[in-house]
Amino acid sequence: MEVVGGAFLSSALNVLFDRLAPNGDLLNMFKMDKRDVRLLKKLRMTLIGLQAVLSDAENKQASNQFVSQWLNEFRHAIDSAENLIEEVNYEALRIKVEGQHQNLAETSNYQQVSDLKCFSDDFFLYIKEKLEETIERLKDLQKQIGDLGLKEHFGSTKQETRTPSTSLVDESDIFGRQKEKEDLIDRLLSEDAIGGNLTVVPIVGMGGAGKTTLAKVVYNDERVKNHFGLKAWFCVSEPYDALRIMKGLLQEIGLVVNDNLNQLQVKLKESLKGKKFLVVLDDVWNDNYNEWDDLRNVFVQGDLGSKIIVTTRKENVALMMGSGAINVGTLSSEVSWALFKRHSLENRDPEEL
Repeated sequence: MEVVGGAFLSSALNVLFDRLAPNGDLLNMFKMDKRDVRLLKKLRMTLIGLQAVLSDAENKQASNQFVSQWLNEFRHAIDSAENLIEEVNYEALRIKVEGQHQNLAETSNYQQVSDLKCFSDDFFLYIKEKLEETIERLKDLQKQIGDLGLKEHFGSTKQETRTPSTSLVDESDIFGRQKEKEDLIDRLLSEDAIGGNLTVVPIVGMGGAGKTTLAKVVYNDERVKNHFGLKAWFCVSEPYDALRIMKGLLQEIGLVVNDNLNQLQVKLKESLKGKKFLVVLDDVWNDNYNEWDDLRNVFVQGDLGSKIIVTTRKENVALMMGSGAINVGTLSSEVSWALFKRHSLENRDPEEL
């Protein structure tokens, strides 16, 4: 039975939501036909409804072949939606390029391509039919939710109630992660930096896999402590708040803070300037590139070898924020048993129970 990777489905859904945003380019392409606009909105709302049960489906797929089949069909439907949007993007780009060759006014991205009048009626009809087919497939999947016993779970609620992490750690808490630990330390101690003085190292994995524990152990390693002149840890979580992040990092390094975001950014930038620092941003969910770019600009004046560790459950966040992510997968059965004995059996031989 094939197991569908939830991280990749979630990542694909987030990309689709960005492209189907109410004020996004795709919606602007269809604004001349209200029926088409309604179809795009219907597609987005249907995907949101399916996303709500994705977490429960991922948990049940290993023990329920029908849920596993449902997830596979969901993946194929998402692929169809992505391919459809790519067709629209390609057609818009083709029209734009042909228009430039004909000395027409250059337009920005896919917006306002001659007010979109260059799209043929046949093309719109084709896209409309494909949209209806994709929505119908998704609606069929939605109808199966009750029969499969899938429960809704909206990620934002879980994210907002997560207990904030700290950098304190019990060294014995790290089980089966020695290779990942040494790999991460090697990367932190390296002076190589891609594209400047700063390197971002993402740690990605499902909830409870040990991402934060791995980051804590490395953060407190003596080699790491001696290598960096300044260290700071902040649990980002949701909702994303740039002001809260700035204040938290400044407090970590012992500085007085206020509520002016611009002043905080300037103060943090000056505090890091010329220093080799290590910053950990734990539990990052936000995949808005512009917000990440604004935050990253605060760190770029550090000394060569400065590093940021990012822990996240989302593959697209890891890809956006850095390269060469450290993937924290599931533990082997032997290590999992040792961990279970430690926390549940207090290291007693199970035969004694």
